[in-house]
Amino acid sequence: MSKKNKQIPKESAPEAGITKKEKAGSAVTLSPDNAAESASFWGKLTLGKMPYLIISILGLVLYANTFNHEYALDDDLIVCGNTYVLRGVDGIGDIMKNDIFDSYNKSINAEANLAGGRFRPFSLATFAIEQEFIGTMPDGIKEDSWDTNHNKVGDANEDINHDGVYNDKDTKTKGMAFRHVNNVLLYIFSICVLYMFLSRFFFKDNKLLALLTALLFMAHPIHTEVVANVKSRDEILSLMFMILTLHLSFLYVETKKMKHLIWALVCYFIALLSKEYGATLLIILPVSLYVYSKNFKFSQVPALLIGIFITFGIYYAMRSNVVVPLGDNAKQDSELLNNPFMDATTVQAIATKIYINLKYVGLLLLPLKLSCDYSYNVIPFRTFANPDVWVSLFVLLGLSAGILYTFLKRNWLVVPLLFILMHLVLINNFLFNIGATMGERLVYHSSFGVCILLVYGLYYLMVKVMKTNPQYVALALIPILAFYSIKTIARNPAWKNNITLYTTDVKTYPNSTMLNGNACISLFDMSNMPINKSREKGLLDSANMYGLKALQLHPGYYYTHMNLGLVKAKQGDMDSATFHWLKAREMSPYEKRLPEFLDGSAAYYYNKGVNFMNENKLEEALKELNIANTIKPNDHRPFYYLGMVYFKMNNQAKAKEMWSKGLALAPNDPVLQKAVNDARNY
Repeated sequence: MSKKNKQIPKESAPEAGITKKEKAGSAVTLSPDNAAESASFWGKLTLGKMPYLIISILGLVLYANTFNHEYALDDDLIVCGNTYVLRGVDGIGDIMKNDIFDSYNKSINAEANLAGGRFRPFSLATFAIEQEFIGTMPDGIKEDSWDTNHNKVGDANEDINHDGVYNDKDTKTKGMAFRHVNNVLLYIFSICVLYMFLSRFFFKDNKLLALLTALLFMAHPIHTEVVANVKSRDEILSLMFMILTLHLSFLYVETKKMKHLIWALVCYFIALLSKEYGATLLIILPVSLYVYSKNFKFSQVPALLIGIFITFGIYYAMRSNVVVPLGDNAKQDSELLNNPFMDATTVQAIATKIYINLKYVGLLLLPLKLSCDYSYNVIPFRTFANPDVWVSLFVLLGLSAGILYTFLKRNWLVVPLLFILMHLVLINNFLFNIGATMGERLVYHSSFGVCILLVYGLYYLMVKVMKTNPQYVALALIPILAFYSIKTIARNPAWKNNITLYTTDVKTYPNSTMLNGNACISLFDMSNMPINKSREKGLLDSANMYGLKALQLHPGYYYTHMNLGLVKAKQGDMDSATFHWLKAREMSPYEKRLPEFLDGSAAYYYNKGVNFMNENKLEEALKELNIANTIKPNDHRPFYYLGMVYFKMNNQAKAKEMWSKGLALAPNDPVLQKAVNDARNY
């Protein structure tokens, strides 16, 4: 390229992204010499199908190491353990008329407990379609579902997750590789859509910037949760169909062709059914059209704008018939992990919610410490005495001021600014309690705006301010792209399954109640694997440590009480196990796994009490049998032996009382009938 072409001529230099030509109504242009650019090495990267090939190759390089992943985090609740999904296409009818957590809530006899509910049927429908290929399970997952050939023997091919244990985890893991491949392919396709939109409109005359933005977005490490965690497919689908809506709407404005209008409305409806974020297009779409062309008037496309609002109205009506109202927080208020600001003062809650926005921005710019969980107590409560709260407030005010300024100037940069701020507002707990402090997947849409600003900001600095060759922008972005890519590839293995995820992330955020509690059960599961037999004691000791840490952080965490009981039982400490299981029952009486655990505990004390009685150790027998009775107060058997112990202690009145109580529970029990009749003769 000649010296003449190394900097933008004054007559075509961008004015915050808008050239003189654009003021007459054309698209945003960012390069003065398209012919010269296209002839260069960098320009050739944007010719024909080359950008889509580059995007596809990078996507496979970044996420190929997720293809053998199992399930993790909410995959169990939403995907591989969802009774509607397991029915395949036959379950889509129920998927379309229920909250995404409906199947899980019914399985634990609970009501919907997230304010505003979660109505995202489109992604669940894709899982149901996949299930048709994996193998439908109309009756749900049974204890022996792993036994595919029904020979009641664990065959090698039935150990799907290769842990040496045959259980429901094998059933749930089946087909997950297929789902992970589909997630990656959908992610790649969605990035192609982003590039198509940017290169066709906002970066129309500098497609290299569109490609760099798409690649930066694709490689961003904060997206590992979205891609590597199958449940988060709703994020991919939501943004993809939002961008398709924008793209088709722009085409409709240009061509006035009815097919573009119809498909724009279809894509918008799917975006809404994928995730609630589609509601932001009610503002982003008209603003985008307004700033894109200086000659644009809303009166030119009334059908588009009316259609968008009617589509949203149809979606909202569907949603209102399914989910709990936004103001219904009664259930949330009882659980700290669903309501992270429950113990905060009003000032602490406001200050912390403001600070969280800065935490998000930090992760979007420099994603160093990634985690699947940021719940209590990862982020300590803030007050307005904390400087970072004020920094965060200034960032929010800066974004707001930037949106107002660029809108008044009809500058296209208002679009990425809106993508950042509007989606932050939806997740920072100010509008409603989202059921979590924060989450990496939640800023997927905001990261689209951030990547646009990063690429364009670097371009503006190097070309507009420093007067360097526009192609140097690509060279400057290569180190960032390389760092993001390496970080993404390195982060993916943590998402293989719950064990790898929780044991990895608890080291990153050791004060997370949820991570400590889940690390406890993960290490317990590892102790049950035959391959870890020699490490069993150490794994149980570590599980115990994490469980106690979780309860230290949050004594009311019933899930950890339940799992720590399993650890203690396996360690031989049945007293502690029973204590934790009774605590769990007190906090969550409908937990379906607890009766089985407590039955075993009651049997332990029952047998111990009978043995003490036979050895004539009567005081010890009373103690153990009373514990068994406390665990299972409706079991008649301990009452018989309690009566026998009292009888041996010459306390006939107490013996008769115990036998009578037992007979009231089991009127047809012949042993108790005889004991009561004999007692009347004393």
